[in-house]
Amino acid sequence: MLCRGVKVLIVGAGIGGLCTAIALRRWGIDCLVLEREPELRPVGAGLCLWHNAMQAMLSLGLAEQLHPLAAQFDHQENRTWDGHVLESQSFVALAQEVGAQAITLQRSDLQRVLLANLEPATLRLGARVVSYSATNERIEVQLSDGGSETGDCLVGADGIHSAIRAQLSGLEEPVRYAGYTCCRGLVAYRPEWFAKGWFVQGIGEGARFGVTHSGNDQVYWWTTFNAPQDSADAEGGRKAELLRRYAGWAPPIVDILAATRESAILRNDIVDREPTDDWGEGPVTLLGDAAHPMTPNMAQGACQAIEDAVVLANRLAEVDVGGVASALRRYEQARQERTATIVRQSWLIGARGQGLLDPETALRAFKLADRDSLLRYVPR
Repeated sequence: MLCRGVKVLIVGAGIGGLCTAIALRRWGIDCLVLEREPELRPVGAGLCLWHNAMQAMLSLGLAEQLHPLAAQFDHQENRTWDGHVLESQSFVALAQEVGAQAITLQRSDLQRVLLANLEPATLRLGARVVSYSATNERIEVQLSDGGSETGDCLVGADGIHSAIRAQLSGLEEPVRYAGYTCCRGLVAYRPEWFAKGWFVQGIGEGARFGVTHSGNDQVYWWTTFNAPQDSADAEGGRKAELLRRYAGWAPPIVDILAATRESAILRNDIVDREPTDDWGEGPVTLLGDAAHPMTPNMAQGACQAIEDAVVLANRLAEVDVGGVASALRRYEQARQERTATIVRQSWLIGARGQGLLDPETALRAFKLADRDSLLRYVPR
């Protein structure tokens, strides 16, 4: 029995929130996305949609719209900082087996595709949700401008500092700093050292540097280095600091940094939260970073939010109006073990790569990383 007649309020117009709205509308379920920002500007740099996320995109009818904007990748290689190959992995057979090709693309391009597949009336900008109240399975959210919206179901997709999560838990939980910071950027650059379809990561002492093609003749790069939390950029600016840190690394890392505009280099400390199974109550639940923020070491943050969206919409499509709360609990049960595993693995893999683990713990972290089974997952 489809959950028609129900109105779902989604807080946050990030990747998870927009995908949730698209997934719900494909089932004919009414929804409204409430976004605090007055306009949706392009944010971030590049991102990876692994095979599991692309299988979710296939179910949403979006995969073919993304391919022309993206670069496929089917090989990953880890190297030492000076260029010696440590390990290499091909995903060609996996892509053929699951019927989905992993891609990298610019986050802004993904955002445009999602918005183009959403009815304009489904998105309300400049609507900052500050709290909610629930009575008899009806939800009312209070907005910062004094207004409100009502619905039958509330989905908190409002990121790692989620207002919905804070109200559910009764406090704003501190994030967990991973011990390192990340810089990343996009640049029009054509390195000759690796073909399209490759992702290459260099690993040094307390530092890493990754690079891949990202569609539109762009290269997406990222770097991590150990640093105290909330460290300021060094004197001379962000770009100059990176050029100093990575001087002497294997080509073309320094050339890529030199070709990137200072204003195009983003920097963020790497944080997450310990997994929890307290995602919701009654007609309220969480999704994406609001539910399971993770470090980017497995490139699964956006992928898991997209999976969440498909599974949540499928569970809501199975019930009538009176079954909303039970549908949300089934969604949570379907997602919590998988996302908790990925949160923990991502944390350990990053700590190992940054040299922050003792050898025994590092070995356990390596054994935990079963990427193939993770990538074969089909959200249902």
